[in-house]
Amino acid sequence: MPDSTEPIDPRDWPTTTTHRIRIVGPNPAMDRIQTVGDLVPGHVHRVRSVVAKAGGKSFIVARTVRSLGVNVSLYGFLGGPVAELAARECRTLGIDDRHTPIRGETRITPVIVEESTGRSTVFNEPGPEVSATEVAELTRRLSTDLEAGDLVVCTGSLPPGLDTGFYADVVRTGRSRGALVAVDASRDVLRMALEAAPWIVKCNRTEFEAVAGVAASGTEATSLSGLTAAMRRQVARGTSVVIVTMGASAFLVATADGVWTVHVPRIDAVNATGSGDTFLACFVATVADGGSLADALRRATAGGVANAAQLQAGLDDTSALAGYARDVTFSPSDAREPEERGAR
Repeated sequence: MPDSTEPIDPRDWPTTTTHRIRIVGPNPAMDRIQTVGDLVPGHVHRVRSVVAKAGGKSFIVARTVRSLGVNVSLYGFLGGPVAELAARECRTLGIDDRHTPIRGETRITPVIVEESTGRSTVFNEPGPEVSATEVAELTRRLSTDLEAGDLVVCTGSLPPGLDTGFYADVVRTGRSRGALVAVDASRDVLRMALEAAPWIVKCNRTEFEAVAGVAASGTEATSLSGLTAAMRRQVARGTSVVIVTMGASAFLVATADGVWTVHVPRIDAVNATGSGDTFLACFVATVADGGSLADALRRATAGGVANAAQLQAGLDDTSALAGYARDVTFSPSDAREPEERGAR
């Protein structure tokens, strides 16, 4: 029986383990991770190590899902020299590569990691412009593949040429097919996706407050009250689970049963880049394995922590997850008791 402080499964929580995870990330990249002692603007630096691999949020999510032994299909746009590197990585990892080829060149993302502080500095290019024909092909592939029970993750920025309502369209298409869609986005892309009421939304506090109309407040308590009220409004709109991260120590999760604070284990971070993506990957992989909402939150939190404890984004070693997950705790903010919710 779950602890009384744990989040309770929403009414539409999946009860089977036959889900296919489909990751939609239209704007992938090649991540070029370079370590330096200290990053000082305006100075010449000697790079101590370099790692290049297929990246962007979608690849981090897909790579992590595969490391947990769950099958995954990956959708997006790929072109230029990075395309072959990405395709090769998909083959090596056993990722079902459903990317759409494009004429443009996929972007490269420099990530500078300071060894002295563990801080990461990321330079995100906008990505190549995609044509209407290329957009139509990606949409066709995803629409053709979607089946009832699929878990779809829409993650990351959109390249030039792709309408800001793209994720909202995926949410509506997924719902019409009986698929469950999670969204991790920002700005107008997030705002439009929220209007379509995805099954799950995950974003940071700044991103959510910017699109949810949370007014600035003089005190943290009042500010948090406005934030949780906005999360509840999104649940009332039709989203089952709203997850809002608030830095390294905690995040909030809202369902129809209330709002909880999830407390994150403390570590000495090496590179936090990709922790949110690893979180989301562990969350949906746990759902696909038949886990509860509390299980998914524990494992997802553990994944985000494990990611931050290493240099490269993703999970190099999944053995640490269980230990971190045991240290994840919940505290209800305004959760109602089961009898207040009526029959399930």
